[in-house]
Amino acid sequence: MIRSIARTRALPVLAWTFLVGLGIQIFFAGMYVFVGASNIELHRNFAHVLLATSVLLTLAVFIGRVPQKRLLFIVLGLFTLQGMLVHVNQWFGLSMVAALHPVNAMVMAYATLSFAKRSSTYWSEEPEAEPMRTPSAVEASPA
Repeated sequence: MIRSIARTRALPVLAWTFLVGLGIQIFFAGMYVFVGASNIELHRNFAHVLLATSVLLTLAVFIGRVPQKRLLFIVLGLFTLQGMLVHVNQWFGLSMVAALHPVNAMVMAYATLSFAKRSSTYWSEEPEAEPMRTPSAVEASPA
């Protein structure tokens, strides 16, 4: 029962939640650029919310035994790259490489949209009831 709920309900909800979170994150980046530099904290701190959502998303995929995990790994890889692109300028002074941060955000949003659409196909499946366990012949025979 837990597996089917993780696959049919939690996975689609978390995938779309992650996509909406990416949209909010992009909005916060726009606030930093157009409203003022003090808004960078919103962008920075919301990344932790996305991290928590990605962990829950990963759990839903593995608990639900989703057969195709490739898109999840792509999204998680892009998410990891996103964080690395921020720090590559801080650690190595490679600002031209760090400038790929918004480009990667667009690619990650597209990959997440694809993943969310694919996860929605699981929503139409009804959660299966776990089969009832019947006592085996060994357990049922009196000693």
